[in-house]
Amino acid sequence: MNYLKNVKISFLFIMGSAILFGCKEEAKPIVKKQKCFTQKEVSELQPMQITNDSVLKSLRLNGVVAYNPNAVVNYVSLVGGIITNTYFTLGDKVEKNQVLAEIKSTELNGIEAEVKQIKANLEVAKRQLQSTQSFYDDGIASEKELISAKSEKQNLESDLQKLQTNLKLYSASPEKGVFQIKAPRSGFVVDNKISAGMQIGAEGDPLFTISDLDEVWVNVNIYATDIDAVREGMPVNIKSSSYPDRIFKGKISRISNVFEPNENVLKARIILENKDLFLKPGLRVEAIVKNNTQEKAPHIPAKSVVFSNNAYYIVKLEDECSAKVSEVKILSKDENSYYIKEGLKEGDQIVTNNTLLIFDNSTSIN
Repeated sequence: MNYLKNVKISFLFIMGSAILFGCKEEAKPIVKKQKCFTQKEVSELQPMQITNDSVLKSLRLNGVVAYNPNAVVNYVSLVGGIITNTYFTLGDKVEKNQVLAEIKSTELNGIEAEVKQIKANLEVAKRQLQSTQSFYDDGIASEKELISAKSEKQNLESDLQKLQTNLKLYSASPEKGVFQIKAPRSGFVVDNKISAGMQIGAEGDPLFTISDLDEVWVNVNIYATDIDAVREGMPVNIKSSSYPDRIFKGKISRISNVFEPNENVLKARIILENKDLFLKPGLRVEAIVKNNTQEKAPHIPAKSVVFSNNAYYIVKLEDECSAKVSEVKILSKDENSYYIKEGLKEGDQIVTNNTLLIFDNSTSIN
C-alpha cells in the first residue's frame, strides 16, 4: 500500500538524520511524512477518535461443564446378579429401549411371580373397597374403614406400577436366566459404573446415568476476594480453549451461600443451552463476568494494540501527514478491548487497522 511505502520512506529519512545528529539526540519512533496520506489511505487505517468510557472490569472464573442432574435417568437394577455383557461405553449416544447390557439372575422370575401376586391382591382390594364404600353409604362402615380400604388399593397399585415399569426394561435373551437391560430413555451415557463380569446387588447404587445434554450446567469457583463482584443474574461469557473463536452466553443462576471446605471457594452455577453439543461434561472453561465502575478511561479495540517486549503500543495519527508509535499503560482489558491508564487522552486519534504492520516497519528501522 502507498501509505506503508510513505511510512518506510519517512523512517529512512529519520534514520539518516539520526546518523548526522546522533550525538545531539536519540531518534524517536516518529513518522513525519514527506507526503500526506490520501483520503483512501486514511480510510484504510480506520482511524478512531478517543473518548473516555465507563470502565468495565472483567473477572475470570474457572469452571467445569456438568450435566444437568435434574434432567437425567439414573438406572438402578431391581435384581442382583452378574453382568455378562455390556454394549455401550461412557459418552455413547443411546436410544430408548436399546439393549445396553445383559445380566444373569434368578431373581427376575421371582419378580414376575410377585407381579402376579400383587395383581391378585389388588383385585381383592378393589372388591373390598366397593363393599366398604357401599357399607359407608348405608352408614354401616366408618370413614376410617373407608380410608383404610382406599389406602390399601392405592398402595397395591403403586407397587404394581413400579414392578411393571421396571420389568419393561428387561427382556429374556435366548440363554436361560439371562436378561437384557434396556435404555430407559434416549440420550448420552454421562456416567457408567458397570462392566462385564461385575457382580451387582438389587437396588444398589446407579449402574449408569443417561442425560440428553440439551442443557448443561457450568459450575464455577468464586474466591473470597471476588465475592462482591459476582451476583446472581449477571450475564456471563463462557470460553474454552477447545473453541478459541466461540463464546457461549449465559447468566449466573445460583450462588452458594456456603464455602466448599476443601477448595475454600463459593460455587456458582451457570445454565446454558447446548443444542449443538459443543459443551461436554468435564470440559474445563473460563467464565467472564463484567462489572461497571465509576471510573472513566480511554477505551480502544484490542486489534489497535501491539504487545512487544512486555510493553503495549498504539499508533497515533497526529494529523493527515504524520503518525507516531506510542507506548501505553493498560488499566484493564477483556477479550475484545483495552482500557488505557496512561499514554492516551480524550480527543487523540489512533490507527485501528494495520497497526502491527506500521509498528513492525518502525521497529525494524529503530
